[in-house]
Amino acid sequence: MAARPQVSTLFGTRKNRTYDILINPVFKLQNSIEPIHQVDSKVLIGWIGHELGHIMDYEQRSTFGIARFGLLYWLSKTYIRKAERVADTFAVHRGMAPYILATKDFILSHSGLSQKYKDKIARLYLSPDDIVQVVEEMQQSNASDKDDILAEEKDITTNIEQEEQQSR
Repeated sequence: MAARPQVSTLFGTRKNRTYDILINPVFKLQNSIEPIHQVDSKVLIGWIGHELGHIMDYEQRSTFGIARFGLLYWLSKTYIRKAERVADTFAVHRGMAPYILATKDFILSHSGLSQKYKDKIARLYLSPDDIVQVVEEMQQSNASDKDDILAEEKDITTNIEQEEQQSR
């Protein structure tokens, strides 16, 4: 799969850009071909979620930034790793962690995939452990945000009570 901006829409405003997600109708294994519709739906959702993560990344970039992204992606393995991890992170932050994990598990444990491909995926993308860590960090951040909101509400309530007492 691949997510790409439609070139004809790059010269307008960002809000009018459109993107394509290219999906190969077959999944190529070492000794066979598996139709994509036979792959578990959680795996497909994870793959599409990852590609939507790329689109979320593209939406934050100018036209020049997208062109730069494409050039660096083509030239630099280090940049590919960064871009793929950013896409995974965007997807995980949008609640796609179970699906991204299902996709990783499918790829890394599928006997019909070459070890070279599995090694590439393990090297370039977030690992299952990395995904779990991102989720834990999000939960800690959300808990901290919740505590801050509750503390702020308590301060507001206290201030209101004090103002009411002073006005009596």
